[in-house]
Amino acid sequence: MEPERRRTSRLDVEAEGPRGVVKGAVLASLQDISAGGLRLHLPSSLDPGSIYPFMALLRGLSVVTPIRVTRCRTREAVEGVPPEPGLAWEAGAEFLWRDDGDAAALRRWVERKNPALS
Repeated sequence: MEPERRRTSRLDVEAEGPRGVVKGAVLASLQDISAGGLRLHLPSSLDPGSIYPFMALLRGLSVVTPIRVTRCRTREAVEGVPPEPGLAWEAGAEFLWRDDGDAAALRRWVERKNPALS
């Protein structure tokens, strides 16, 4: 088993059904989020190492920032079963915050949603 590499704890948001937009047009389903990054399900692949614009409306918070893709693979390779149609790819990405206030707002949002992570 690989050691945990994350710098911040993740919050599962899949059940809340948030959607995001990558590259200005690619709809993505958010699976989990942290102050440092997120995990997405997408209809197409993204290039690891590439930087894309990202936006999402979470309950009570708007997130608009560039992201750097850290990994992208088929969900079947990750989960071992065929995914639902239309969301065949899973990507992980880190936020590239341009504004420290935006990063702090997401950190507070995550802590409000799950105080155990703070």
